[in-house]
Amino acid sequence: ISQIDGVERIRFTSPHPLHMDDKFLREFSSNPKICKSMHMPLQSGSTAILKAMKRGYTKEWFLDRANKLRSLCPNVSISTDIIVGFPGESDEDFEDTMDVLEKVRFEQVFSFKYSARPLTPAATMPNQIDDAIASARLTRLQSRHNEILDEIVAAKMGQVYEVYFEELRADGMIAGRTDNNFLVQAKGSEEFLGKFAKVKITQPRRMVLNGQII
Repeated sequence: ISQIDGVERIRFTSPHPLHMDDKFLREFSSNPKICKSMHMPLQSGSTAILKAMKRGYTKEWFLDRANKLRSLCPNVSISTDIIVGFPGESDEDFEDTMDVLEKVRFEQVFSFKYSARPLTPAATMPNQIDDAIASARLTRLQSRHNEILDEIVAAKMGQVYEVYFEELRADGMIAGRTDNNFLVQAKGSEEFLGKFAKVKITQPRRMVLNGQII
């Protein structure tokens, strides 16, 4: 696809962390048409829980791949999925998840409490986690990630990004995304839709980076 003239940006569905070998990471990082945002579904930072989930990789493998990705592609943004309260998750298992959160510093986290699904092996596993414990873990995880995200977003102040605009918004605003998948909003008109423009960030927020077209 990247060899097709006129295709400027390529985004793709999340790869399985187990399949993120060096060749894949080198192509992702060096191909100028591949957008520098990667969804790496962690699910849990505990190797024991990952084994119970049949994920096929370990905490160490995931951290190695994330570190390799950030070293090859410093401007990459990494998002993930995390489940807390999977059957058998101990306090130590949850701390492993928090450890991965601290080390990778994800730009986006989709996090949930485990909920049993009929006819799945996990639904009949022993040591189902009390809902109050799972809720407390989720709250702690999300709260800490918000703190990390605030630090990440604050560093965007004054930065200039190339934005592909694709949405008209109220009050004369237009919105689009950077190469590394941050949502940017600026004053502009319909003429910018479907085009690239450089934007200087003037008011970074968690959900949207407000800026000025330059």
